[in-house]
Amino acid sequence: MADVPTGIHVIFDLERERLTARRFLHEMAEQKWPIVITGASKREDLDPKHKEVVVTERMRSAKVALVLVTPMSGVSRNVNEEIKFAKRANLNLIGVLVAGSTAHTNLPEGLHRSRVVGWDWGALKKEVLPKRDV
Repeated sequence: MADVPTGIHVIFDLERERLTARRFLHEMAEQKWPIVITGASKREDLDPKHKEVVVTERMRSAKVALVLVTPMSGVSRNVNEEIKFAKRANLNLIGVLVAGSTAHTNLPEGLHRSRVVGWDWGALKKEVLPKRDV
């Protein structure tokens, strides 16, 4: 029986890390995992009252919110906002240290340090893909 793809929504700093996100997604596609990227951070020209509803609803098609953690993502307004939305959509939050971030980098609000891995495909695969019965 074929694996059901895991839906992933990618959250990243729109102001500073578009190229990092692009590179990360390109490398992730090369892993050939049973995943589907259902959405990613993007600029929204919506009334703030409606933005949360629209983005949260879009996130509901995913199971995992993958947060690309950079040295500045802890202060990124869109990253912090989208993490809040992802929690409301009941997504599993996982952080990935990218672009020079370390274990000591300030994390965005709502992302727990125990749910953050380095840019290591093996460690990330263990976090992202559901555990299979043997």
